Amino acid sequence: MKSLTYIVFILISMFFQNCQKSLLVTGSETMHPMMLILANAYMKTNSRTTVDIKGGGSKVGIDSLIKKQTDIAVASRDILPEESEKLDKNGKLEKLTIAYDGASIVVHPQNPIESITLTQASDIFSGKITNWKEIGGSDSRIQVIIRNDNSGTAYFFKEHILQKHDLGEDEYNQNKNLEYTSTSKTVQDNSELLEIVSKNPDTIAYIGMGSAISEISKKVKPLKYHRTDETEAIIPSIENVYNRKYKLARPLFILYYQGTGKVDEFISFITSEQGQQAVIKSGYLRSSLPEVKISDKKQ
Repeated sequence: MKSLTYIVFILISMFFQNCQKSLLVTGSETMHPMMLILANAYMKTNSRTTVDIKGGGSKVGIDSLIKKQTDIAVASRDILPEESEKLDKNGKLEKLTIAYDGASIVVHPQNPIESITLTQASDIFSGKITNWKEIGGSDSRIQVIIRNDNSGTAYFFKEHILQKHDLGEDEYNQNKNLEYTSTSKTVQDNSELLEIVSKNPDTIAYIGMGSAISEISKKVKPLKYHRTDETEAIIPSIENVYNRKYKLARPLFILYYQGTGKVDEFISFITSEQGQQAVIKSGYLRSSLPEVKISDKKQ
């Protein structure tokens, strides 16, 4: 009788193990805090699914999807043509915008500078401007901090700010070969970046807006940003991105292949009202309009 009970126990255990689903999400460091919040919220309502979130940068996520080493890739930049060609070989790719983020230029809280223009930022990150006094700050040498090449924020910032694409095609064509200053320090992730900037009054860096306004980063100061001296300097915030006032903003993508039930279920949650509320909670702008409840009561 004991043997039969043991066999039944084993069969039940095997049944529940087979019902348990595991989902791997890999990619953007900018999106990492948001994906953790989304995964935790999803697992509370779907106890049989485990969602594992790994960072590494947008390139790492896309490369992992190409190699079929992850179920979902998250990216804070668009897919490159050479990546798209490789991704299409694996099946029907879906690219979904799940949120919007603003890239923030951050400095130490003691830095007296409050705002920065696109040209000033480009000149600083390229090494043309090397002292804070050149833009109204203290007489001290600027230490530039940048992310590694795997970062979607790094890719976005390099094209739109460093190489001045946001000032038009003519400016971009003149500056598209511009590189970061050779004296810049490259960091691997946002945590390292925030730690360095919070301890060095002469540093400047860029980071995803969601990370810049989170609890972890209260030790750094986001600068107001304007493309030219003639435009208003705007602080990075959810409201300013939503109202399209803050110009240094971009969509955040999730990449996956059709036909996988466990992936489709998680995607449905992310795009639901509950999922989009989790996006807002993580410090980003939702990708969809909020649901409007219509009352049945007659006026």
